[in-house]
Amino acid sequence: MMTISARFPFEYFILNDIVREGPILCKIGPNLVREWVRDGDGQTYRFAGLALRDSNGRLNVGVLRSNEWIVTPDLIYAREAI
Repeated sequence: MMTISARFPFEYFILNDIVREGPILCKIGPNLVREWVRDGDGQTYRFAGLALRDSNGRLNVGVLRSNEWIVTPDLIYAREAI
């Protein structure tokens, strides 16, 4: 597993400027988790799970698959095939 370091910032793996869409799957704390999100290019990402953190509280992006991205707060969404 690869953890985040100063050379490998987790911000590279966060989807920004998204629109949350679809039915509500669950609630984590005060946040509602939607079935999918859509980015500014119209690409759809489906909820895949929770992002892991290491013992220092840093997001562990080494467990992400090639089509997975982090959506705050600590959610993993997988890009849908085109």
